[in-house]
Amino acid sequence: MKSYKIKSLVYFACFLAAAVFYYNFEKEVNLQQEILTANVAETEFEDAEKHTGQSEVKEVK
Repeated sequence: MKSYKIKSLVYFACFLAAAVFYYNFEKEVNLQQEILTANVAETEFEDAEKHTGQSEVKEVK
C-alpha cells in the first residue's frame, strides 16, 4: 500500500513538472511569434519639414 502512494506521488510530481514546462514553453513560443509578426506603422505628417528642418529634395532630369 505504501509503494502505491509513493508511486502515485512520483507520477503526480512528473505531471506537474511537465505541465509547468509546457506552459512556459508555449508562452515563450507565442511571444516569439508575436515579435516576428509585429507590424510597424509608418506615418508622415504634412508639417514634418517644419519640425525636422529637412526639406524634400526633388531630382530634376
